[in-house]
Amino acid sequence: MSKVIDMVQEHITKAVEDIGYEIVEITYKKYLGDMNLTIYIDKDGGVDLNGCELVHRTIDPILDEIDPTCGEKYILNVSSPGIDRPLKTERDYRKNLDKEVNISLFEKVQDLKKFVAVLKKFDLEKGIIEVDYKGKNIDLEIKNIALIKPEIKF
Repeated sequence: MSKVIDMVQEHITKAVEDIGYEIVEITYKKYLGDMNLTIYIDKDGGVDLNGCELVHRTIDPILDEIDPTCGEKYILNVSSPGIDRPLKTERDYRKNLDKEVNISLFEKVQDLKKFVAVLKKFDLEKGIIEVDYKGKNIDLEIKNIALIKPEIKF
């Protein structure tokens, strides 16, 4: 299935960027009995229904032409990633600098496994982030992070 995702990513990225959006993630999986190709998009200021429709109309003819599923039926979805989605891209980390993030680790660090801290720095190439937990700076290896997402408060 990653061949489908790779092919789609390769062929639609420029078209999506040309209309002002960024592809955050692409999934291709079975849901309620049908294969679903879902393109998660984002942009500064967020994504609304009109943006999803614009991207859908932009990529639909490209997908028809490249036929990434070799004729197999699928449902195309274009969606906002949601405000509480995990941080994955450099843009995600940049947008959340100096903000609270909810972190779950695979292995404890300084006796912490699940906690909320302020994201202070990140270096995705080195695979390290720095957070401020109750006034104390802690370096975390990204490979030890099971989940990191914005802390949502209402």
